[in-house]
Amino acid sequence: MSSPPPRRPAVLVFARDPDAGPVKTRLAATIGIEAAREVYRRLAEQVWSGLEHPELERHLWIAPAESASRAAAWLEGATRVHAQVEGELGARLGAAFAASFAAQAPWAAAVGTDAPEVDAAMVLRAGAALAQHELAIVPALDGGYALIALSYPTPELFTGMPWSTPQLLEATLERASELGLKVALLPTVRDVDTAEDLASFPALDPRSGPSATRS
Repeated sequence: MSSPPPRRPAVLVFARDPDAGPVKTRLAATIGIEAAREVYRRLAEQVWSGLEHPELERHLWIAPAESASRAAAWLEGATRVHAQVEGELGARLGAAFAASFAAQAPWAAAVGTDAPEVDAAMVLRAGAALAQHELAIVPALDGGYALIALSYPTPELFTGMPWSTPQLLEATLERASELGLKVALLPTVRDVDTAEDLASFPALDPRSGPSATRS
């Protein structure tokens, strides 16, 4: 009897159902709620599509929990669809990584749907860095990070962190140092959280007219 094939690395994609509540609230304050909702939808679809790769499993972690079935039809092709656990982002990240490693993923990377430059090549580059590091991070221009990759569970990286602040990356690097982890920092990318950010990605802007086609 042949052995099952080895598990592929897992990319853990954190998303919200744009039809289930507010999204991109800072952006919405400038461009309006419905325009911000469409920007988020385009962002999520672009990131999700760009993460498709035969060497990766795409795991969709969706909020709210009751949107899991609808999200699976929206962002198609997920290896698995999970409902995000309750609590702050650190608890949700920790739970997602724990589930992946419990399922024997050789390594895992978590990403959001805010940075359109994040794609499968970037995830695989982070995974390659894990051969000589315990942690790989793609910093974001706003002081956070757009991708974090690990080769084993490290829940301490997600406890007591200043989420949604410009100090997140610095705090994470300090915690990694305290834990004795070697960190690989990949090139910095831009999240789309404000109108200024959106101006860097005009194809995502629903106000740009017919040329801004949906991803």
